[in-house]
Amino acid sequence: MGTGAGTKLLKEIGNAQRSVKISSPYLSPKMVDELVWLHKKGIKVTLITSDKFDSRSYRQEKSIQPLVVQNRHLDEAANRIRKRWFKVQKGFVILSIALLILMMLLFFFTNNWFYVYFIGVAPLFFWISKYAKKKVNNTRIYSYTYAPLFPFKVFVAPDSYRINDMFIHGKIYIIDGYTAYLGSLNFTESGTKYNYETRIRVTDIDAVRKIEDEFDALYDDSDLAFFGVEDWGKLIYAESINQI
Repeated sequence: MGTGAGTKLLKEIGNAQRSVKISSPYLSPKMVDELVWLHKKGIKVTLITSDKFDSRSYRQEKSIQPLVVQNRHLDEAANRIRKRWFKVQKGFVILSIALLILMMLLFFFTNNWFYVYFIGVAPLFFWISKYAKKKVNNTRIYSYTYAPLFPFKVFVAPDSYRINDMFIHGKIYIIDGYTAYLGSLNFTESGTKYNYETRIRVTDIDAVRKIEDEFDALYDDSDLAFFGVEDWGKLIYAESINQI
């Protein structure tokens, strides 16, 4: 108990050899970075959280972003069409400028007003160029899909959307299937390091297995609404239609 309740927990999470499972309604970006680091080490990470951030009513975009991978896909057929419109745009710009210069030179050397009338064609070329540019800018050549960096579920908090009746408020930490922590501390910097918190460390293998079974059942609960990775991806990332 106390302000150091998370010290041993963080140390054991950092020393995990096989897997880490965490259920915490609140996260902080720095603690999520620790999970990303574990994942890169080859540790199997599973996370359960809510759509709240700290004790305020903000959704956890900053914490969740490192866990969502954006994949961009190029539509080759649409890209070919866009390139054609680009050529049309540039071509008619050049034609417009060339026509203006040519007619002005002809008028200058011949002093024949007949050539001046042909300058009126230039705005038509500019209009075509402008139309082609609009096509270039509005042609969608990219589509996007999203994938989780590692398995995670962000359950909907009941006071946010009135969808779920139950708030996932429990804090569960399971390390390598042999050690579990239960208590009040969230997976945040304040919860694990600075707040006065309580926690209990469980090493009885039967008890840990029951805790892990409960964690897995919660993760797979089909009756609880959650934000999918596609929902988070579209919220977090920009989706340019044709610019890198």
